[in-house]
Amino acid sequence: MESMVLEAMKDVLETAQEMARQGLVAGTSGNCSARVFDTDLVVITPTSLEYGLMLSEDMCVLNMDGEKVEGRYSPSIEVNMHLAVYRARPEVGGVVHTHQKMATAVAVAGRGIPPILEEQVFRIYGGIELAEYAPPGSLELADNAVAALGNRNACLLAHHGVVAVGEKLRDALLNAEIVERTATVYIMSHLIGGPRIVPFMEHD
Repeated sequence: MESMVLEAMKDVLETAQEMARQGLVAGTSGNCSARVFDTDLVVITPTSLEYGLMLSEDMCVLNMDGEKVEGRYSPSIEVNMHLAVYRARPEVGGVVHTHQKMATAVAVAGRGIPPILEEQVFRIYGGIELAEYAPPGSLELADNAVAALGNRNACLLAHHGVVAVGEKLRDALLNAEIVERTATVYIMSHLIGGPRIVPFMEHD
């Protein structure tokens, strides 16, 4: 089990730093986590630590009750949201929470994104819903995110950002990237008459 936890810590660090490189987060915003399958453990980024300064051993190891098992820092403020997703979606192995620009712009406008791109439909499994606003780190926000996700792989958080999930952490990161591309296309399409739904999704 120890080797699995160490591997998850490495994956979380690399994903967090890749989120920063891609501009999906800034400063110490956002967070990501990985489930350690066949255990009740989750590895999550620490709170208030710059991504470029993080080391693998800085990651926090928690059980599914939110109790810290290992780590010298406190876990991300959004630990409730990550754990709520893992409890609701047993197949999910990774969660990323980002503050990416275009998708957050849609969330600030109080909108979700309908199914407009094939890759969005195939990866996210349909439209990208908007979770109702709740304070950061709250149990209410966790519940709202789980409800907006449903059985899909991403949702928007009102006035906040994005949550994306996947079978593995790298899948969750890819889904966050697809959300950003979809949001960009969605916004730009309004300049030329507005988006249209992917044909095979029109009657779903």
